[in-house]
Amino acid sequence: MTRQKNKKRSVEVQLRIDGVELTAMPNTHSADLDRLLERNGAHSFVFIPLARLRGKKKHKESQVQARAGKNRKKLPARTWFDGNLRNTADGESVPGVLGFDIRRRDARTIAEKVGVKQFVWGAHGAPAEEHLTKIFEDDDAYSWSVARRRAFAGLQDAYATALDIRRLPRAVEESQTSMDRFRQLVYLVIGVAIVAGLVLMALPGTEGGLTTVTRIAFYPPVMPAVLVGVYLRALMQKAEAQNRDFTAAEAEDNWTLVAPHLLALWALCFVAVLLLTWLQTVPGTDLPFLGRTDGASTSFIICVWMLLPIAQSRGLNSLLSSGFESGVAALVSIFMIRLSLFITNLITDTIWGVVASIVPFDIPEAVQRIINASVNVGAEVFFVAVLLGYAWLKTRQQFMRL
Repeated sequence: MTRQKNKKRSVEVQLRIDGVELTAMPNTHSADLDRLLERNGAHSFVFIPLARLRGKKKHKESQVQARAGKNRKKLPARTWFDGNLRNTADGESVPGVLGFDIRRRDARTIAEKVGVKQFVWGAHGAPAEEHLTKIFEDDDAYSWSVARRRAFAGLQDAYATALDIRRLPRAVEESQTSMDRFRQLVYLVIGVAIVAGLVLMALPGTEGGLTTVTRIAFYPPVMPAVLVGVYLRALMQKAEAQNRDFTAAEAEDNWTLVAPHLLALWALCFVAVLLLTWLQTVPGTDLPFLGRTDGASTSFIICVWMLLPIAQSRGLNSLLSSGFESGVAALVSIFMIRLSLFITNLITDTIWGVVASIVPFDIPEAVQRIINASVNVGAEVFFVAVLLGYAWLKTRQQFMRL
């Protein structure tokens, strides 16, 4: 259960422009704001608070005003209208500014620079929406129950997408590209994987800077993630050329068309990872009790988490920031797989010990190895699927928040 204290606050934006008082609440459509957008020839608005809502730890009014004045200097040069962001639960209010026709991605960057955690975005004819500054941050509390629920929800969504894969051609077209270009990407990724794998097979025993760079560039998770990430980046840049961002409802509808395309790209990455893993000796690390860290499953998870930072970054800082968060997520995923397999082996060994003490004969070692291998494979497939389900849902959230 999500604790009450972790629930998102209910907020509203209060404005006074040209002597007219306006109010905008997330998930609520405002005809007054529509008229304001029409008067200014704008399609969307963004409201960015200049200080954080503190709840029970709220500061004095003078401190809030001082902080807001300092943060106002961090805003880019453009026309801003003053307003307030109010917590409807306790009446706490902080100053903020409203601007027109600012892309959500740009608004997120501005809000992050100002140092706040949320902003409100709205489009003409649609309800206003509250968005968090952190792209990979969840809208709900962090807990194992929430993570587990989202992992299985992601698996269900991915499964539904796989059943509807016949929509792939339309999904590719909706992604503002063509099937010809998609096929070119498939041939490129698989071709580079095969060539790179064959080249790396010839490298063992050779040393030098070029060899090291080559190994890193064509390490299983890196090569497909870079190529597919650049492809996604081009699609996202085309999407930015739209008149305005999608609303949440529009993004939900659009996802059903984009998802088959993304699932196909994940499958392409997996094929490339398999080829690179089979065609070269993948370096691994022996951990004290978790075993080796190499393998196609862990490489694929790293690849999946690397895709979005490459695709959505607009500069070195955003690449490093998103890459760090994705890297942490990938490492946690891999650790959970190894830990799960370690626990599975402990349980299996315990069961074998109990069985050996009960049955009056020795169980053939070959039978034990077959059963242990089957259990390990089943456990790894299950945990990898759950972690990929979580990654799928996070990717879905990312695409819908752009």
